[in-house]
Amino acid sequence: MKKAFVTILTLIGFLAFGQENNLDRINNEVKSIESDSTLIKTEFDWVELTGITTDGGGILKVWRNEKQICKIVEEIGLSYGRIRTTIYLKNGIPIKILETEENFGHTNDGLNYEELNEVYREIIYVFDWKNDNAKIKRTGKRNMSEASCSMYELTESVMERAKKATAE
Repeated sequence: MKKAFVTILTLIGFLAFGQENNLDRINNEVKSIESDSTLIKTEFDWVELTGITTDGGGILKVWRNEKQICKIVEEIGLSYGRIRTTIYLKNGIPIKILETEENFGHTNDGLNYEELNEVYREIIYVFDWKNDNAKIKRTGKRNMSEASCSMYELTESVMERAKKATAE
């Protein structure tokens, strides 16, 4: 019985340690993308790309090298704030996805458009894109946006817009 208990604890330790190694690996890949001065940044009008008009407009930013897209940022302005989705890719496959929701500050006179407060953040560390294996960290509560059913739903449309925009 003692031997089985030790074996189970050892396996749990390996799994936990292995996941932390994966988080470090992903964060190092993201740092590499962020520090790569050779990446070309292109910005596109989100409204022109989608045909959808929002109160605050929108922008799609794409960082790429000669071969592939490495980072995508989509910002959509709404009546009460902004929603931002950031996707980091390695070999065309998402490795880290961040979704944030920021709301405008409130005063007695209404909204303060000069002040944005982050009310929700979701970080998805993707270990295996094809098998939907990821670690998700959430903080805060959504006020304007709805949760996606899966990481595919969250990212596929953004990735398709980026591919289409950079191909034209």
